[in-house]
Amino acid sequence: MTNQVLKNEETEQEDTNTSSPKFENRRRHVRVFYPTRCPAKFMPEMILNHHNCLVLDISEGGIRFAISNSILVKNGPVTALLRFPDGGAIEITGEVVRRTYNQVALKLEQGIPYSRIMSEQLRLRNLEAHGVISLPSNSRG
Repeated sequence: MTNQVLKNEETEQEDTNTSSPKFENRRRHVRVFYPTRCPAKFMPEMILNHHNCLVLDISEGGIRFAISNSILVKNGPVTALLRFPDGGAIEITGEVVRRTYNQVALKLEQGIPYSRIMSEQLRLRNLEAHGVISLPSNSRG
């Protein structure tokens, strides 16, 4: 079940239909997608420049989050605190690689340990299995 759920970013997805082009997944790290309509108590919290940001997805090498206005996040090195529902916290450091009006993506220099990525994936699957949350379709692998 875990292999089906995770999006491994180092492997290519094989296509058995030879008439269609081969899809290559260029991501390097396993990514966890968070449901946007989930109660806050089940979501990690990112604190950046005294702003609480909604975490959209995480991986060992990056994070994407929503913020009221992406202009609040300056270019250059960014340091933030990522707090998880179990009380664990990680300081992350990275560079802005993408932004829209209300979303920012960081490439992390000081990132999120793989063990935390896996525990978050399992935690979300358990919440889904018990009917507490509904995961987005892009997290189902």
